[in-house]
Amino acid sequence: MDIISRYGLHLCWLCFCCLSTTSEVQVQVVAPMTRVHAVAGGDVILPCFLKPTMNAASHTVEWLRPDLKPKEAHCYRDHRDSEEDQNPSYKRRTSLFKEELKNGNVSLKLTGVTLSDAGNYTCFIPTVSRTQRPVVQLLVDQKNHSSLPRQPPRASPRSLPVLSIEGTNGSGLVLRCESEGWYPEPELEWFDNNGAILPATGPTETETDTEGFYTVRRNVTIQQTDNNWFTCRVQQQNITRTKQIRIPDDVFPKPCQSYWTVGLCLAVGAAVGAAVGAAVAAPMGYVVGNRRNFNV
Repeated sequence: MDIISRYGLHLCWLCFCCLSTTSEVQVQVVAPMTRVHAVAGGDVILPCFLKPTMNAASHTVEWLRPDLKPKEAHCYRDHRDSEEDQNPSYKRRTSLFKEELKNGNVSLKLTGVTLSDAGNYTCFIPTVSRTQRPVVQLLVDQKNHSSLPRQPPRASPRSLPVLSIEGTNGSGLVLRCESEGWYPEPELEWFDNNGAILPATGPTETETDTEGFYTVRRNVTIQQTDNNWFTCRVQQQNITRTKQIRIPDDVFPKPCQSYWTVGLCLAVGAAVGAAVGAAVAAPMGYVVGNRRNFNV
């Protein structure tokens, strides 16, 4: 029994170590893109997240323009937006993604962008950290197609990227980004939650319709991160379209990190322990038998 317990517990301990983590992670305020382009008259999103993911709904979220007075472009406090100290030029033009606050997404959406909106924006969450203040630079340009050769007969629609999960690749997931209605051909890039460019699984696919507009698509293989936020950016000269996606943890393959696997580990540990115990006990029984026969 001692041998069975020893081997069984040893294997169970190995499974427990596979499931356990002891490191403590400090929450960070992260702006995955430090520079964002926008076109006057359009909308833009200034990205900012909590890393690792935590619920931000009960925290104070401030987006600041340090060069303005008052400097608050947007303030979220006590579970609601506050216009008390907001700069008048931003009233009714800013918002957070309330349904995404629980996922640590504190990005700012700015509508009706004007040339005067260009500048540096600070993402500040004082209830999380008073020292972490990532800055996002917003660049604003007017539409100007006069320099574009062989312009198609109508304005380019430039659709927002469409993101989808195409399948798995080893321990990762394959994401696809697709956007249509561009002229001339744009650049497409994938970014992780830290703003680093992700290598594509192949070249960017391009095609043109009968009017000369481009459709671009690109796949990338991602691995699980602490918050699983990924961004696709399609950019053409001074025009940018971005789309973000958050992948739930349970979508990623997780060997030795689920309840059924724990049960399997325990069962394997007990079975192997029993087998080892039987293998050791068998010779002992033979010796005892001989001894008994010898005494007779």
